[in-house]
Amino acid sequence: MKTKHIHFQEGKAINYVTELQKIYGGNIEDNRLLVERGRLRIYAEIISVFDTFEIMLISVNAPENIVLHRTPDNNPDLIHLNVIKEGEYLQTFEQESAQMQSGTQNGVFLYDALFPITIEIPANTSLKIIGYKFDISHKAATLHDAFSCIHPLFKEENGVAYHTTLSQESERLFKDIIHYNTKTKHRKALIVSRAIESFTILASNLENLNNTDDLNGLHAEDYQRLQSIKLELSTNFEERITIEQLADKHGVSVSKLKRDFKTLFNCSISQFYTNAKMDEAFRRLRSGNFSVSEVGYDMGYSNLSKFSEMFKKIKGISPRDVNKLN
Repeated sequence: MKTKHIHFQEGKAINYVTELQKIYGGNIEDNRLLVERGRLRIYAEIISVFDTFEIMLISVNAPENIVLHRTPDNNPDLIHLNVIKEGEYLQTFEQESAQMQSGTQNGVFLYDALFPITIEIPANTSLKIIGYKFDISHKAATLHDAFSCIHPLFKEENGVAYHTTLSQESERLFKDIIHYNTKTKHRKALIVSRAIESFTILASNLENLNNTDDLNGLHAEDYQRLQSIKLELSTNFEERITIEQLADKHGVSVSKLKRDFKTLFNCSISQFYTNAKMDEAFRRLRSGNFSVSEVGYDMGYSNLSKFSEMFKKIKGISPRDVNKLN
């Protein structure tokens, strides 16, 4: 399967359109690119409401894998918001990947583009995204309240990203945008009106989530901290590790550590640690160089029956039967 790599410099939305044109051809007319060739369909359009607020409509379906490399623009005021309306892709930062999919907790992605991100779109996947690029320092009267909701999320200039899901009201409004994009008469006016309304409601929802500490967000330094913790959990099996110890060692609160770990790895710390232990136990038992009791004790279990019970629950096989596998 072929893979095409496309490099985008974050910044103005037109950057995406011009880079897509370089790879797939076609003509850009009125900030709009449409390429239809065989099983390939690339559509990208930029609608500028004003100079510092742009709406992006992107639809991709290609017979090959596409990897998008997004490099930082070093402008902390320029915020990027993507809403996945259809499809999914794999997003990677700091060697950690997350599945971004419509209708899920990862269906809305908001970040300040101060760190690089890689996006992998599988071949033959229909992907539709509605995006916004906006400058939160701009004093636009129309969107002042919405910008005021989002501005507190980006107080630090060291890179931060958030992801969440759409409310039912927002879901309906974004569905209207997709529908209006099939119209010919008054198409742009209808899209802009719904886009501003949906953006305003989404901004308000983000503010509410942040105020109740329910917004999933990670700074660039959080990614690095969590990678270090993940490595520690994946290599230290003989000593008992507690969440409190990890939080104290890495200078974060227990609640933040639990929330951030769940956000990035989609499981609790205890779940990850137990699975890592059972993976290591399986490797040792498969080698034939260790007995079940040796492995159980090395994994921190003083009760071997508990070890066997957990191993079978996770691996689906008794630890005594591992060396019988071909």
